[in-house]
Amino acid sequence: MKKEIFKKLVEGYLQNTLSQAELNQFMDVIKTDEHDDFIKEKIYALLQENEATDTIDQQKGDHILKQILSQPVAAPPEISIQQKKKKRKSSLHFIYAAASITVLIALGSIFFYKEQSSLPSITIRENTIAKKDLLAFNGKQVIHLPDGSTIILNDNSSIQYDQKTFNNTIREVTLSGEAYFDIKRNEKKPFIVHTGKISTKVLGTAFNINAYGKSDKIKVTVERGKVQVGDTQKIYGVITPNEQITVNKNTLDFEQKKVKVEIATAWKSNYLILDNINMEEATSLISKKYKVSITLSNQDIKNCRITASFLNDEDLEHILKVVCSVIEANYHYNSNGSIVMEGKGCQ
Repeated sequence: MKKEIFKKLVEGYLQNTLSQAELNQFMDVIKTDEHDDFIKEKIYALLQENEATDTIDQQKGDHILKQILSQPVAAPPEISIQQKKKKRKSSLHFIYAAASITVLIALGSIFFYKEQSSLPSITIRENTIAKKDLLAFNGKQVIHLPDGSTIILNDNSSIQYDQKTFNNTIREVTLSGEAYFDIKRNEKKPFIVHTGKISTKVLGTAFNINAYGKSDKIKVTVERGKVQVGDTQKIYGVITPNEQITVNKNTLDFEQKKVKVEIATAWKSNYLILDNINMEEATSLISKKYKVSITLSNQDIKNCRITASFLNDEDLEHILKVVCSVIEANYHYNSNGSIVMEGKGCQ
């Protein structure tokens, strides 16, 4: 991304004027090391403002950035663009680099710096971390787990897991609310979702769980594969596509029946999720959702890959502007209402 665009995103972030999609784009960019120098400049400037009697040198600033990157945080919804094959970055930087931007909060309430030694430690107040090793996500978002699985979290919902033990011998998460799971198959490491007393166990599948706290029922619906539902005492049943098990949280009575999975997952119908796909696939999904024809002007644009999550039923114009800004393209309408995207594309 061009530095001028990134600077505008930084200013928008500091002024709290970014839209959700722009925020997603911004958080994705700082996961790379493309603008680390600019980020560090901002860190130094803010620290100098807040430490009138102390001088922050380059070594301390680098140490601060390093410590920020070491803080585990829930990754925000992503927007990314892959232009060419590169060596895979370290998981630390890729997963946690988004933490670096917390230091840019203008009021400084999240970032506390004390001169305790030549290379001081940092405390960051994290809303998403309940315990030292517990990683938690709250509210509407797309979550990519370390094992390659994906979770789409609904409003007023949360999910958490122990990042030290997850994917060792078993994959366990705890859900409150509602989520859609697309689990990467691994027969040696079952995936278990805990919702109160009820556990849902799979090897690799796609399914939906509705377990909001105000309801006295938990509903598990399968879209693909097989899912086992039960508690510590017994197994209620194994369900397959278009089947649902409903369990009473209090009595543990349950019912298994045939359903239309589209009804159970209707809550995510307003979402547009582009999960590491090329632009040809992306425009196909956009065209289907908004019932409009989109043409890519050249093969190089088709080569671009993008990951983007639009979770607030954004309008078409907003999505087109965000996508085009990421891949450095432009779009225009033909007289018949169809859309053409033009740009240099990706090699």
